Amino acid sequence: MNNELKPEFLAEYYEKKFPMDYFMSFIGLSNFSNREFGFVVGKDAFVRNISFQNTDQLREYMINNAVKHAYVGAIYDTSPSRESPIQKIEWKGREFIFDIDIDEYDLVRKCGCKGDQYCKECWSLVQDAAIFIDETMKDDFGFKDVIWIFSGRRGVHGWVMDKITQDFNQAQRVAILNYLTFIHDEKRTQSIEEIPNEAKPLRNRIYSLVAKSFLEKSTPEQLKELGISLNKAKEIIQNVQLSKQFNHTQYNIIIPNDTLVRRKLSDEFILRRYPRIDRKVTMDTRRVSRMPYSVHGKTGQIAIVIKDIRNFYPDSAPTIWESLM
Repeated sequence: MNNELKPEFLAEYYEKKFPMDYFMSFIGLSNFSNREFGFVVGKDAFVRNISFQNTDQLREYMINNAVKHAYVGAIYDTSPSRESPIQKIEWKGREFIFDIDIDEYDLVRKCGCKGDQYCKECWSLVQDAAIFIDETMKDDFGFKDVIWIFSGRRGVHGWVMDKITQDFNQAQRVAILNYLTFIHDEKRTQSIEEIPNEAKPLRNRIYSLVAKSFLEKSTPEQLKELGISLNKAKEIIQNVQLSKQFNHTQYNIIIPNDTLVRRKLSDEFILRRYPRIDRKVTMDTRRVSRMPYSVHGKTGQIAIVIKDIRNFYPDSAPTIWESLM
């Protein structure tokens, strides 16, 4: 099959293969007619302030317009339209979503990949970030259901499915973001020791996930550059790689008790492996997000639900061409 994303392929996918019922399990039928949608159609025109009375109308629109990118937005007090744009109607709710893109790590990737490029080495940054956020949402905030979705191109989206989160206003979303991003500046210059006691679970998670991943993936030579002797570096890496569980206590045991070394090491693993979250996606209550199981118009890949983020690699996601075979 010719891997050109022709309009007829897009129309056929949305007519025959798009799992509408499964998609609706994410957003629910309640207030569906007051839900905003957005699409990239035709010669890459982005249109929004669109709503539908039922799912048949939604599917018909996606077929007739051979939609290249499909997005779902918030719920309003009336149906969004050209006559009633979202800026003029009252917001009622939106899913609580995290967005992690591989290009956010361009500053620290050492593998040579840039932008939308990825390899097994740098894709682990996205995996680590998703696992970190997933555990934080469940363990620190008590949410029960977090689903990860492949964006179709260069990242993943985490949907917190607990219904209470849909009503979170911008201030509440920012508060959770701020908890996750005590270390928030682009250069990640804030030390782990500066995280307050109120965020002790987060601090411990940084050791058990971020520090562990950094140390087990480092070479002795890389640790030597931080002031650790070569023999000690080899010992540290071996201990971490052999440990099934790792926490701040083990970290304190195996890392040299040298304030300067510890600060350099902390700065390095926070800079290179701490989650880099697109804050606007999470905090903007009127944002639209890619529809699960829609087609990415540039890659042809399907925005599938990820069953196991630890073992997911983008190349394994199905394409529209494979779906239509």
